[in-house]
Amino acid sequence: MFKQPGIGGEVRWHQDATFFDSTPISVTTFWFALEDATIENGCLWVEPGGHRGPLRERFLRDDDAIAMEKLDSTPWPDDSTAVPLAAKAGDLVCFHGLLPHYSAPNRSAVSRHAFTLHVTDARTAYSPRNWIQRDADFPVRGFD
Repeated sequence: MFKQPGIGGEVRWHQDATFFDSTPISVTTFWFALEDATIENGCLWVEPGGHRGPLRERFLRDDDAIAMEKLDSTPWPDDSTAVPLAAKAGDLVCFHGLLPHYSAPNRSAVSRHAFTLHVTDARTAYSPRNWIQRDADFPVRGFD
């Protein structure tokens, strides 16, 4: 996740479970700050307690066709209730896939780089309509 100085774009409110659908929902996000993430350079913002709410949307892929399916009419949080998650380089931010979050644009003179890992529980059913699929030749199958 790269936000270059002055041009790093905004990523509006979303839930990571939108993109990693499983039954039951199990995605957990591990967000590693590779550089300091500040309010000025586009750190993450979250809705406290929002992980207890519903999944609002599901991103679907059928071959080359993609769509966003509306699941719940719960509105996205108002930015005024969001809490910034400033992080120092090397920090780990970990959160549930239902947590609504966004990142503001980078208007500063310094970059904000991060590495994100999304993990789902192998005991859940991972949807064949998720945007990320691996073919049968991919050697990694999880942990016992």
